[in-house]
Amino acid sequence: MEGFAIFGLIIAGWLVFQKGFWIFASWLGMVASFFAMLASIVSFQILGAIGFLFLFGVCYFIALVTSE
Repeated sequence: MEGFAIFGLIIAGWLVFQKGFWIFASWLGMVASFFAMLASIVSFQILGAIGFLFLFGVCYFIALVTSE
């Protein structure tokens, strides 16, 4: 059981240094925050929608910086 944990940590450590992983993670975060923002707008939770818009911008900035 400890071997699986160590193997998982090695894989996670390897992924942290991969450029493609951060691009994929930030784009996935952008999509998730966009749909959460739309859901917040539909249910009239404006402060939540503003927060998700801010999160969308942060994920977009990370995607831009990593893709260069």
